[in-house]
Amino acid sequence: MVHTDKIVKDVEFIYEGVFDFKEFLQVIKDFFARHHYDLDEKVYDTKVKGDFKNTTIKWAADKKVDDYNKCFVKLKIDLSDYKEGYADETKVVDGKLKVSFEAEIERDYQEKWKKSPTKKFLRAIYEKYVSEAKQSRVDSDLKKFVESLKNEIKQYLSS
Repeated sequence: MVHTDKIVKDVEFIYEGVFDFKEFLQVIKDFFARHHYDLDEKVYDTKVKGDFKNTTIKWAADKKVDDYNKCFVKLKIDLSDYKEGYADETKVVDGKLKVSFEAEIERDYQEKWKKSPTKKFLRAIYEKYVSEAKQSRVDSDLKKFVESLKNEIKQYLSS
């Protein structure tokens, strides 16, 4: 079993107003691509409720940092009570947007250190005494990545 550490949980961003939803999604995709993350769409669900629509999108992104650490970022995008329209010949939505972030790191994701009790013991010593600074840096980098993503979303929606 791979060891997983939750690094970011229950971080949300909320916005209400008019914006280009298609372009918004592309901004996020481009951000992940720039940082060499593989992005996978898990859910894309739209429901119509009278004159309004609700859309939920769940994305999972991952990146191998090295041969020991693999980062995962999960995004949930909820666009609720929105209407579609056009502004300057561009399709836009007017509604409530909530983006939720979670991030975690899998340690020993290839399970190289779990094949024998001796390797398990050596892994524990390695993590405690040798790689603590490195693991701390990887954790910090993932937190900064999520914060940068959140800031890029804020910047896009405020422009």
